[in-house]
Amino acid sequence: MATITFRLSEEEKGLIEKVSKFDNVSISDFARKALIEAAEDYMDIQTYNKLMKEHEENDQSISHEQMKAELGL
Repeated sequence: MATITFRLSEEEKGLIEKVSKFDNVSISDFARKALIEAAEDYMDIQTYNKLMKEHEENDQSISHEQMKAELGL
C-alpha cells in the first residue's frame, strides 16, 4: 500500500481530527474516503463538461411534438 504525505496547518489538522472522531474513523480512513470521493466527483464533472460541449457542437435534440410525430402519436 502506498503512502501519501501532505502538510496542514494546526487548525486544519484539528478540524480533520474532530470530524474523523465524530465519524468514528481514523484520520487515514477519513482522508482516504474524502480524497477518493473528491477525485470521483472531479472526474464526473469533467466527463459531464466534455459531453455537454460535444452535445452543444452537434445538437440533435428534437421537440416533444417532433417526437410524438415520429412515433405516430
